[in-house]
Amino acid sequence: MEALLNQKINDWLETLKKIRGLSENTLISYKNDFDKFICFLNQHLSSEVTVQELKKLSKSDFRSFLSDQRNKNINSTSIARVISSLKSFFNFLLDEGEIEDSVIFTIKTPKLKKSLPRPINSELAIQTINNAVEIEKIKWVGLRNKSILLLLYGCGLRISEALNLNYSDLSDQEHLVIKGKGNKERIVPIMNYIKKNIDLYVENCPKQFEPNDPLFVGKRFGRLSPRIIQYALEKIRQNLSLPETATPHALRHSFATHLLESGGDLRTIQELLGHSSLSTTQKYTKVETGRLYEAYTKAHPLAKK
Repeated sequence: MEALLNQKINDWLETLKKIRGLSENTLISYKNDFDKFICFLNQHLSSEVTVQELKKLSKSDFRSFLSDQRNKNINSTSIARVISSLKSFFNFLLDEGEIEDSVIFTIKTPKLKKSLPRPINSELAIQTINNAVEIEKIKWVGLRNKSILLLLYGCGLRISEALNLNYSDLSDQEHLVIKGKGNKERIVPIMNYIKKNIDLYVENCPKQFEPNDPLFVGKRFGRLSPRIIQYALEKIRQNLSLPETATPHALRHSFATHLLESGGDLRTIQELLGHSSLSTTQKYTKVETGRLYEAYTKAHPLAKK
């Protein structure tokens, strides 16, 4: 790859991190998307891709790339993200004065079906969390995984937020200060049961923790990768015969849904989840429509007429 183009890609990613506060996982996804695009162009153009070559790309070049992605059975959600990544990079080149315009801005993003969260019922959620210890041969690893799943279901954390915690973040006994998307901080209460489980993990972990050390570590004591927890949940799914929809994110969805079922108000749930917009949180009201309608028809006087 041309040195100038490589530098521009790195500068773009650094800008996304500093200005937009994107997480490391999102930045990796953007980089992977762009790498696929460059790899395609190398073959499509039969030459090394340069910033100058990017200026000359036609609409048919972009369409050929998207067609190539569809032929590889890449789903619409991933293609939409790829288009978003490309538009972001070309916008960056525009701001840098490297290009004056690009046909990428005329490419439409595929329409996506709005998928509603699929929560796990409370009994199954607790069973899933407890099974995290039972399936692991190494005790502290099982306790670690259980603690992480408890933070997803019991505190509504994103997997990235849980894994970004440091040991010093446990200094307060009653709450956690979480840095979420866009570096926005929120205070999340932590139940005594969850805190005790984390303390038990720390006691059993062979690592001696310093304040700035990552709280959740792998076997080499580096910060844990999300993939490790995803794999642990895959094993739990197989062990308990759970559907593939039982994911780390489903536990966070379940946190919100079960709070709503128990009478929690939407604004409070919004704050706990770290949603910047109430409309994002309102997805959970749609999940509960059937239950609410049933309660309404049973309780309202007019429903009996």
